[in-house]
Amino acid sequence: MRARAIVFTLLATLPFLARGQAFRHPGILLDAAALDATRNALAAGDALKTQAMAAVRADALASLAYIPTPFARVECGSFDKPSMGCKPERDDAKAAYTHALLWAYLGDEAHARKSMQIMDAWAATLVGGHSNSNGPLQASWTAQLWTRSAEIIRHASTVWPSANARLFGDWLLAQYLPDIQRMGPCPGGNWHASSIEARMNLGIYTDRRDLYEAAVADWKDRLPTYVYMPVDGAGPKPRRGCNTPIETLWFGQTVMAAGLAEETCRDLEHTAYGVAAYLNAAETNRLQDGDLYASEGERLVAAMEFHTDMLGRDSVPAWLCKGKLVSDVRGTMELGYSHFAGRMGQALPHTQRWLAGHRPSHGDFHFLWETLTHGVALRE
Repeated sequence: MRARAIVFTLLATLPFLARGQAFRHPGILLDAAALDATRNALAAGDALKTQAMAAVRADALASLAYIPTPFARVECGSFDKPSMGCKPERDDAKAAYTHALLWAYLGDEAHARKSMQIMDAWAATLVGGHSNSNGPLQASWTAQLWTRSAEIIRHASTVWPSANARLFGDWLLAQYLPDIQRMGPCPGGNWHASSIEARMNLGIYTDRRDLYEAAVADWKDRLPTYVYMPVDGAGPKPRRGCNTPIETLWFGQTVMAAGLAEETCRDLEHTAYGVAAYLNAAETNRLQDGDLYASEGERLVAAMEFHTDMLGRDSVPAWLCKGKLVSDVRGTMELGYSHFAGRMGQALPHTQRWLAGHRPSHGDFHFLWETLTHGVALRE
């Protein structure tokens, strides 16, 4: 185990040293230290991580018999109508990430090879990008996951030929980035959050500092339009470049409160998509020595605490979403709790209470297996 940890660390640093890159690799959502920490916790029999790992291994995504289903072109309309390759692409991206994690945590090379197989199959097949109304969101969701898998397999294993790993990056830039960038400023706020994380990840994986920095700037610009804080004034900040009325964007909600999100009164499922992507991007930025957590920490904590507070109540206040909240935020919050409560020592009582009843997490789309990857012990 000790020897493998040393090799893992060397693999993580060699690309940085050899090419003089500014980015830390692996450095998308998880770095070498984070991967080592979970692997060591599992080896020590940590109850939380062991339970989370059991949930992952029991899932169909984790099977070594998993067979990818790549498409030459992916077409996704609203609510997957029409749907050509939408769910297969999402499932395959989730499976590639799942197997990359299992390789990093368990050391079984078969999982690294399975992740590589899935990624190579799509890179050899998808040539027509993502079309129809939900194409930009589909491209964002899957790019968020593909880049995490590729970063781990490329920089923390020796199974992927370097030519294939470089080709995968070129393929991502050709088949995903243009579709993500045609999103525009006015679709649902969770779209932009996923776009930001996807572009940040693409920048890191392909060593494109321009893409990464533009995504960081967008994060700083767009999070304050997605989560309200009293410092913003009587109402939420408008999206730059979008003239849609605030009442429309905020689904009729006119009474504001710290931590309320643009999509809260749409439903909490879509709110989770947005909050998760902003947290994911902040975590990746932290690994690259950025300051996103610090710059908007109060806003992020408010969003987490507001929604878990409301979910923990017997009834929803009449002023909020006409007294009714739809769905849940399950599958996320672990990254934010790990940072603000774990690293920073802050008290997040509502988030803590909510997490206690929702572990281990599964998640979906771009937030997946968070208890395994980032879960920490709840504060006493």
